[in-house]
Amino acid sequence: MTLTSDERVLRAAGGLRSEAGRRLARWLREGGLPHQDSTPEKWPVADPTDAPPELWEPVSPGPDHGVPLPPVAAAVCGTYERGRSPGGGYSLYDAYTAPYWVAQLPHHRDEVAAYAKSCVDGRMLALLAEAGGPAGYALHWQIACRLGDDRDSAVDALLVLAAQGQLDGRLLAGQLQALIRNRSSSPKRVVDALRTAAGTGAYATVWSVLEAALPALLRGTPVREAGAFLALAVECASRCAAEGPIPEVEVVAARTGSSQTVKHARLLRDVLR
Repeated sequence: MTLTSDERVLRAAGGLRSEAGRRLARWLREGGLPHQDSTPEKWPVADPTDAPPELWEPVSPGPDHGVPLPPVAAAVCGTYERGRSPGGGYSLYDAYTAPYWVAQLPHHRDEVAAYAKSCVDGRMLALLAEAGGPAGYALHWQIACRLGDDRDSAVDALLVLAAQGQLDGRLLAGQLQALIRNRSSSPKRVVDALRTAAGTGAYATVWSVLEAALPALLRGTPVREAGAFLALAVECASRCAAEGPIPEVEVVAARTGSSQTVKHARLLRDVLR
């Protein structure tokens, strides 16, 4: 249902007498199904890049809205007992039907992303990115996971959110560094995906992610492919005239040696001065 403040629509809905019609009028009057936060309980909201290496799955929606829903939509929002596989996980049927959940809740993409978890494939991610509603923790997490697994669909979704003004670069950076350091995502695949995004001209968008992620990726012992991340950061920062030192880059740049990591850290340090 698309919400509206059009008085003619609200009056027409108010004149409906069936149970479904009264439910529609109530939803329009009260603003529809409330959005629910999918952020994990211990996630460092103040600074996502401080997140320790973990998978950090989003929190599934709960039944706290008190609004009667169709069975499929109710399943997403926790009020309907859905079928489970014998082990309690997601069944093949879930994976097949997951894209249709977006059609049931087209203005609650983050709730669907949280509920679907591992059922999200490239096709569904595209639907979620183009659907309505806030792009919160869960949708960013789906993109972060797929950047290391399904480059094309993840890059497309990232660019769609950026075009909508819904991309939170710092949130995505925090999720990416946690997945990489947890070895849940391949750093090479992630940097290749970000390079693909930058290749479309989205240098500032990719820089917003790299600028936030680099401190965690370089702190202590830099992650594998740190040199590749730094090289891409040099290109993006140069293209969008970024400024401002990053302490962790300065530390790596001051090290002796001529490794690719040290070399590109020095280049980035100089670009940002």
